[in-house]
Amino acid sequence: MARSRNNSLEFSSAGSVIANSSTNVPTGEYGAIQFLKDSTIDAITETNIENDSLLLTTFAAGTILYGDFQDVSISSGLIAVHRV
Repeated sequence: MARSRNNSLEFSSAGSVIANSSTNVPTGEYGAIQFLKDSTIDAITETNIENDSLLLTTFAAGTILYGDFQDVSISSGLIAVHRV
């Protein structure tokens, strides 16, 4: 199988971080935020997203946000952030 950035993201071979409201996500390069439970984002650092303040809201379990994220924290819920 050819290796590419998309393969790393799809199969999480670059690793993931599981976080809840009491767990810090280390600053890094992440390509996706996966919501494992209904979760509320209270802070996020990313590039190339317009109107990013609209991301400070609640997302339903099963939602996946794709982008170029460096940091995220939630006030409730459970997420997986996937490294690229």
